[in-house]
Amino acid sequence: MTRTGGRVVAASFVAALVVVLAPAIRAGEAVTLRFSNWHLVETVWGRSLREAIRIFESRNPGIRIVPEPISYAEKEARYQAECAARRMPDVVKLHNFSLAMFFELGCAADLTPFVQKESPDFLKSWYEFPIKSLTYRGRLMAMPGDYMSMVLIYNRELFRAAGLDPNRPPRTWEEFREYGRRLTRDTDGDGRVDQWGFSMPASKNPGLPLRVLPIVWSFGADFLTPDGRRSAMNTPEFREAFRFIVELATVDRVVPPGVTTFGPQDVRIQMAHRRIAMKIGSGWTYPIVNAINPQLNAMEVLEAAPMPAGRRRVTAAWLSGWIMSPHTAHPEAAWRFIKFLTSKETEKKFFEDNRVISSRKDVNVLPMVKMDKFSRVIVQELQHARLEPQIKEWPEIFDAFTTALQEAMTGAKPWERALLDGHTRVEGILARR
Repeated sequence: MTRTGGRVVAASFVAALVVVLAPAIRAGEAVTLRFSNWHLVETVWGRSLREAIRIFESRNPGIRIVPEPISYAEKEARYQAECAARRMPDVVKLHNFSLAMFFELGCAADLTPFVQKESPDFLKSWYEFPIKSLTYRGRLMAMPGDYMSMVLIYNRELFRAAGLDPNRPPRTWEEFREYGRRLTRDTDGDGRVDQWGFSMPASKNPGLPLRVLPIVWSFGADFLTPDGRRSAMNTPEFREAFRFIVELATVDRVVPPGVTTFGPQDVRIQMAHRRIAMKIGSGWTYPIVNAINPQLNAMEVLEAAPMPAGRRRVTAAWLSGWIMSPHTAHPEAAWRFIKFLTSKETEKKFFEDNRVISSRKDVNVLPMVKMDKFSRVIVQELQHARLEPQIKEWPEIFDAFTTALQEAMTGAKPWERALLDGHTRVEGILARR
């Protein structure tokens, strides 16, 4: 049979399968799946997800998806409480840093039996690292979603106005500091600074680790000792990294006032309105910035570059995973929805809509990904990317660090005292194991 004929047969088989399955679902009570995702509250991502839901429901008439928006900051606490009450949404999305905790708490269904029913090559479409990272005690507990490196995002027009070459972003942290000083300016001549070189979300929010870890790691530091048993926040390398971050606000003053109250969206708004020249972000940055202020023309004005290097060239990786509630009443339908969300077709749509990089190799080799100036850098930098520590104590450990950072940035404590207190608190957290 010809290849074209094979496609016709395959298409006929799929159509027949839908006809067989759909009545089976409709024969009983209609299946309703609760779907929770923080992107549902965002303009760009939310529209994309709702479109994907409509496509899925049109192909699966016996399954209804009920979206449950949730904020990025509150998702872990709410899902844990709902899991304990056995009423967690059927399908949720989580970021890597909290997945290990959910696996240990038994708040994720084992997806291995579903994968084993697929073709033997089913998982070969994904990068090996995300699959390995979402495997717990030999069982696949989540399907990979986005997989992106953190990079430096900057405004080429503000670079040029400050006398900087927009084609030569800072390559080291000392260059970054100098660029930040030159980009912090009074642009309207009223004697007050109204443009800053850099901004970061230094409030207590889950987005801060992705912006801090590349700096800490590149200084040769780490939060924990290699065996994971002790805090490494008292090492000379960590002290150097911590002081550098703090002094961006207290000495160099290259970040806007009130940085300890900012979340990721606050920083994007600042970039959208040309109040800052540099930030740390990834594939999602310019679509969101462009939605905030289309007049900026983010696609043309913004650029992506590798993170500045210190002792190491390293950055942080963002990895999300789709998990199924262990208490779902409809596991087969939930798997069908997860399989749809992680399919090549849907991941391609997510890139087109949101410019997020997929965990699927077969998506990242598509011309539209390889030719995009942001995606090209993000995919390239995955080779230098690391994940946040995959231990259940990590959110609490980073909370201790954030407290120290805020105390130092606001002047509540000298930076040495704030860091020592944070180190001591982390030691106490690890001692409870």
